[in-house]
Amino acid sequence: PLSDDPRVLEANIAPDPRDIKWENAHINRSWSAGREWTANVALGVGAILWSVPVAAIQAWATADSLASIPGFEWIMSFDGGEFASFVNGYLPVVALLCIILILPIIFEWIAVHYENRKTYSDVEKSILTRYFYYQLANIYITVTAGSIWTSLSDILDHPGNVFAILGKSLPTVVGYFVALLLTKILAGLPLVMLRFGALGRILFLKIFFKTKYLTQSELDEVNKKNVLYYGWEYPTQLLVITICFTYACISPIILPVGAVYFLGALLVYKKQILVVYCPTYESGGTMFPSACHRTLTGLLCGQVTLIGYSILKQGFYQPLFLLPLLVFTVGMMNVYKKLYAEPGRQLSIEKALSLDKHSTAVKSFRKDCYRQPVLAEGPAEPKSSNGFTNGSMLGRSKLFEQNPDDESGGKLV
Repeated sequence: PLSDDPRVLEANIAPDPRDIKWENAHINRSWSAGREWTANVALGVGAILWSVPVAAIQAWATADSLASIPGFEWIMSFDGGEFASFVNGYLPVVALLCIILILPIIFEWIAVHYENRKTYSDVEKSILTRYFYYQLANIYITVTAGSIWTSLSDILDHPGNVFAILGKSLPTVVGYFVALLLTKILAGLPLVMLRFGALGRILFLKIFFKTKYLTQSELDEVNKKNVLYYGWEYPTQLLVITICFTYACISPIILPVGAVYFLGALLVYKKQILVVYCPTYESGGTMFPSACHRTLTGLLCGQVTLIGYSILKQGFYQPLFLLPLLVFTVGMMNVYKKLYAEPGRQLSIEKALSLDKHSTAVKSFRKDCYRQPVLAEGPAEPKSSNGFTNGSMLGRSKLFEQNPDDESGGKLV
């Protein structure tokens, strides 16, 4: 050891230099840990109160509310009232999806600017965890119980009936979740494939600006690489699988819809990951254990709901046979954590020596690898006013028309 005092230094595997958020690298770890605890408490309270804005949106997202706005009275009578039924069926779903999309932006700001996390992967992991649990609250509290205070009061008044309370409330809203999955299939996946962000940047500059007046940094911003944000995408898939786990035995009609969604997600994300997304850093698969743990958490929630539904249907032997599933699932979560997740965060000396001995890779390490990029930049050649480097014959217009998916990131090669 480098010191007898374990509080002086803590050694871990060094992250990828590209994974480091240099603006937070100097922040004291104890300071960040304290702020992380404060943020978790505040976000826990926010999850409890999350039903308030969601319930307000659900109350306003109806045809009756829209018809009360001057100029929208026609909604109630259009097409003999069929359009009003369509609005009542899908507008609450769309409104809920829109408000859910705001959450990752809030979580990212907290992780970067309040908690001062030091790596991009750590920021994404925090977003994944918090986003997932907010979506669980959305399923099991806000939507199913209508108000968290109602469900909490019922559980506190009758603690032994927690399974029955969940079993009674969840089956009544399966139609809502079917509509939610259909909206994700017909609108969510096409939006992921169309990449409106990259398309909008190019169209905006082509319509409102002239290429010859743009700086190199502005052109690089247009043609920047597309990045897969794990903290945004993982919880979306985990939400769908949790819904399928919850209703698989209660309302099996949701299973074909879930299968169609995952088939579409496989086609869309396979294409995006292989062709479009370019990783900006490597984190050694740090997101995979978190995703597996949250998947089993969703399975656990589905098992609790099934037990509650069996109790509600006055079953006696069924809940007794289902209870061991909870114990088995929790036990396997601990086993996976002990055998795979924790050992995966480190490498034994024996294994490291073996890998170095049999490795054919060229061993090299730059002395400025872990210096801030701004301090490790080499000599730069200034560019002339028309955007050419000395001796370059490539025009800016050709640069601007490069494919946004090009791995060169829109830079001169």
